[in-house]
Amino acid sequence: MFTWLFTIIAILLLVLIPFAPQLVRLRIRILRWLHWHWAVNLLEQHFQGWVVFFRVMLFLLAILMLYIGWTQ
Repeated sequence: MFTWLFTIIAILLLVLIPFAPQLVRLRIRILRWLHWHWAVNLLEQHFQGWVVFFRVMLFLLAILMLYIGWTQ
């Protein structure tokens, strides 16, 4: 049961990798709504770096989920 769960989560994480720029823009929109202008400025100034960071993190989480799913 849990093997399939980890595999499905890993596939969903891999599907989200191309949508990292939209996820960062969503995060900027939410932070702007919360009036956290310092965080919005930080994300906007280093947008490409944050997109690369989120893509790497999603990929590493997917690998971790696949590894956990295969070892169970």
